[in-house]
Amino acid sequence: MTLTAGDCRAVISPRGGGPQHLSVGGRDLLQGYGGAGEPGPAPLSANVVLAPWPNRTRDGEFTVAGRRYNLEINEPDRSNAIHGFVDDAVWTVSSSGEDAVTLTIDPGTLPGWPWPLHLEVAYRAAVDGLSAEFLLRNDSPERIPAACGFHLYPSAFGAPVDECTLAAPGHSVLPLDDRNLPVGEEVDDTQDAGQAAVLSEPETPMAGRLLDHCLHVPGTGPVAFTLRDATGRGVLLETSPELRWFQVFTPDEAWGMPYPGQPGGRAVAVEPMTAPPDALNSGTDLTWLVPGESLTCRWAVRVLDG
Repeated sequence: MTLTAGDCRAVISPRGGGPQHLSVGGRDLLQGYGGAGEPGPAPLSANVVLAPWPNRTRDGEFTVAGRRYNLEINEPDRSNAIHGFVDDAVWTVSSSGEDAVTLTIDPGTLPGWPWPLHLEVAYRAAVDGLSAEFLLRNDSPERIPAACGFHLYPSAFGAPVDECTLAAPGHSVLPLDDRNLPVGEEVDDTQDAGQAAVLSEPETPMAGRLLDHCLHVPGTGPVAFTLRDATGRGVLLETSPELRWFQVFTPDEAWGMPYPGQPGGRAVAVEPMTAPPDALNSGTDLTWLVPGESLTCRWAVRVLDG
């Protein structure tokens, strides 16, 4: 599905439910992939929806009401269940127009997840970018846990990421182990706690920086990140208050996970999430939905002209 509004052009892929391309005036605001009409798998989960949990679940196991559930291990080298089960699924177009489209999916019951859900994401193009509204509804007769996220790869008009700076709001860092699972309490970004400062500068240069870190932004209002090129222009990512956790990840040939078509395989993902890694076990910021209740959130990506 191609959406247009003024000079904005967005291609939304039914596979994974996310944007495949986004540009304004020919300037990229998200890292894209594939060609028009080629809704193949998103490389490195590019821009897809992560639900009913984002990030990782330790050993694919969690407990609800005294009963243990076992999810598919789809990160076998770390023995984790990662990113839910709709990130590579084919969503249905339920409505569409020139500048808007709504995708839905009802995945049914799956191994380790016996509760039916209804998910939908509504995209709308504007002259300066793209917005998304997400809903996850509990269609089961039981109270269930839920969380969500979005694996967004912002792009500063297509500039190589090593020529860009990334700015984050005030935040703490959740220390992670070598399986990318939480180990201990949050720390200030200026502290080490086993890992160097992440994004502690007002505008952090991305040159050579290898990141796979979880940030937590306190507060109750919207959250904004910016990625700027050498001219100070680029992209603004803004999220609704429900999305306060962010996994910041840099694909790189250096650790065997390159982003296709980028110099050195370099890119940067800023993944807004409603809960941190392993929330199905820790319970941190996990949402509990009674039958018929929904989890909702929003994000937007817009041009930043300096």
